[in-house]
Amino acid sequence: MISKSKNLKIKNSWLAALVLILVLAAAGGASAADSFKLVRGQNASELAVFELDSGGFLDLGELSFALGGQLTWRQPGATIVWRLGGIEFAFSDMIAFFSAGDESYQLVAAPRLVSGRFLLPLQLAVEFLPRLLPTRFEYDTLAGRLIDRGVTTSPAEPRPSRAAVATHDGQSFRIRTVVIDPGHGGKDPGTVARRYKLNEKHLVLDICRRVARLLKERSGLKVMLTRDKDEFVALARRGRMANESEAGLFVSVHVNASKNRSIDGTSTYFLSAAKTNEERATAMLENGALKYEVEEQEGPHRDEINLILQDMAQNEYLRESKDLSKFIQGELSGISGLRDRGLRQANFAVLRGAYMPAALVETAFISNQGDEKKLNTPVFRNKLAIAITSGIIKYVEQYHRKLANGS
Repeated sequence: MISKSKNLKIKNSWLAALVLILVLAAAGGASAADSFKLVRGQNASELAVFELDSGGFLDLGELSFALGGQLTWRQPGATIVWRLGGIEFAFSDMIAFFSAGDESYQLVAAPRLVSGRFLLPLQLAVEFLPRLLPTRFEYDTLAGRLIDRGVTTSPAEPRPSRAAVATHDGQSFRIRTVVIDPGHGGKDPGTVARRYKLNEKHLVLDICRRVARLLKERSGLKVMLTRDKDEFVALARRGRMANESEAGLFVSVHVNASKNRSIDGTSTYFLSAAKTNEERATAMLENGALKYEVEEQEGPHRDEINLILQDMAQNEYLRESKDLSKFIQGELSGISGLRDRGLRQANFAVLRGAYMPAALVETAFISNQGDEKKLNTPVFRNKLAIAITSGIIKYVEQYHRKLANGS
């Protein structure tokens, strides 16, 4: 067990684990429910994972015993220092922020001192050790294990957090900000309905305003709209706005249309190559806004090069974008009288520039008489907003649980 002495080395891990089980049984503390895999050369080992209300935790004493370094108390029972690979990590009981060298970072949950053990979220081993000591550690996501190459390194400049999941200070992988994008606007009206003469740009702005209001009421998320009035915003600019605000999610909202007026229903898209004619037609419809954009080109191959780079960057977020879209579509499919057209994929220009989990919602078909009639009512638009909001919140909650559990 960790003792409040200057040097906190554990000499007998099996004995410490046995004592921990007895102590936790008596004290009703955290319970060991799973294991965390470590690989050092040809040797593999496992550390106990302790389940608390905010996710999975590792015992810093056991982690230090397995990886090396030196543990000392800076403030007995309050702040502990772990010197590893030339970096001094300092953690405080019940405080989510920790320091590594001269930099400060935020964990998904605060460390806990439980029955003599200093417990830290799995995020430390999954995210921060590979990030701050990249030449020594690597986390194998597919195998779910931390690889220790055993190379001692000097302090390294922290690699920047992905904008996709960074906070305003760029130091946390939790989602703090969501960008909601009302499609079209200004000189780009989108699709115009026949019977009620509805403009897509006005409908989606109303829906997005409702989503923004609901997200602020129901979650602690910061919400930003790419436009809050009837104005034209270039497709590429929308993604840049999300990146510049260091948002964690990007959701673009539209209404669909088809030459076949019998087609109705709702669908949610993530960025990938279209597989069906309908997906390709929808992408062409929404990408049609490009005709309103007049931007200077920096060279004859600028567009082709940018598309390649954007596709490479977006691959990192493909799985998360699919999960986000699935949650939103799952909520939309529960709206009575609205046909569920399912989860889809297509190459939308508005999604290509947002380097984060991103989804595009086609709320209903404005070209269909039944859907058009629904879209004309504030009650229906509010139902759409509630569903989109619920899908976003459920995705964020799942994402944070995965962070806490190291998956």
